[in-house]
Amino acid sequence: MHDAMTKQELIETAYVFTGGNVADLSIQQLCRLMTVTQYVTDICLNELEQRGELKFMGGVPILPYESEYGVETILTRPQ
Repeated sequence: MHDAMTKQELIETAYVFTGGNVADLSIQQLCRLMTVTQYVTDICLNELEQRGELKFMGGVPILPYESEYGVETILTRPQ
């Protein structure tokens, strides 16, 4: 893989990609952005799969994430 992105690089790139602070977006804009980001994730995963670049652990694909920084969400934080 490549060099991991820093927290600052992620924040700056996200700001450019989203057009600003997501807290300023309407619910409709947030939903549209989520739809677009999921679509981009899906086509990137398909491309990585076609290139034979996905790694698997126990038959489950390991999704590429090249940063030491992440944001906890309802999907990842302890319940």
